[in-house]
Amino acid sequence: MELSVTHAGIDRGDKRPRLVRAATAVFAEKGYASTRVADIAERAAIGKGTVYEYFSSKKELLFAVFESINEDVTARMNAVLDDDEPTQEQLFNLLRLGAEVILEQLELQPVVLDFWAASRGGGFEENYREAVVASYTQYRKLISDFVRAGQRRGQFRSDADADALAAMVVATVDGLGIQLYFDRSVDPRRITEAFAHLLYENLTMESP
Repeated sequence: MELSVTHAGIDRGDKRPRLVRAATAVFAEKGYASTRVADIAERAAIGKGTVYEYFSSKKELLFAVFESINEDVTARMNAVLDDDEPTQEQLFNLLRLGAEVILEQLELQPVVLDFWAASRGGGFEENYREAVVASYTQYRKLISDFVRAGQRRGQFRSDADADALAAMVVATVDGLGIQLYFDRSVDPRRITEAFAHLLYENLTMESP
């Protein structure tokens, strides 16, 4: 995911995606609380008043950033799982993608937490909660569908709990992102590679 936006070469088409890209960059640099709508407008090289033609508030802009990130991650997961690589390689590439997303979005971790805190108790809280649930549900479904497809082909153990494994993968990637933000010695690439080996061994071992 791109976290920087420059004035040079900006597409003069639809301003909404430009504003979302600009908001992503500024939120990552300044934090949600310290960012002004004017900062985002300046980064997108458009007038501040134009921002309100597309978004009613800074919260709505951050919500759009959240949705944009989820759409990007989902598209990249689909690309990995739709690839013609062998099942084992698809599984490893899926976990490698998780590590890359963690590294790309490292500076957005506190922004998401700030937004969650800012939305508490307001009308936006339920919208945000629903969006988070929907994104986790989508990620888990992509992974559980992949496991079930492997089971139908006889490549994975038939007694493996696809839903539980999917939740475990999502939780591992999510938790690594939080750990890395606070402890930069954590290596998500090494950890997800090791986890992929363990997961694959569990999926392919003989049933007890």
